[in-house]
Amino acid sequence: MAVFRRPELEKDNPVAPQMYVGPRRRRALARATSTLQRAPQESVAEVMQRLTAAAERFVASVPPARHSTQERKALLEAIALAHESLAEASREES
Repeated sequence: MAVFRRPELEKDNPVAPQMYVGPRRRRALARATSTLQRAPQESVAEVMQRLTAAAERFVASVPPARHSTQERKALLEAIALAHESLAEASREES
């Protein structure tokens, strides 16, 4: 009888294509994921504020290059549009 070995399931195999995850760790990850899904939902305005802040940090950290000027300009225009819509939304709420 031939025994088929699956190296991706072996714990101490350094060339395995996937990291070994045992049953205890798998259950712990499932519990952590289920608690994350129960977290209260953010409003659209809060999500847009976080997104625009992240995009501004990204644009500020990446130096302008000749080949990426169009992408950078499009991102800056999207940030400006998001700021305008957030300002309108906050005025409407007030």
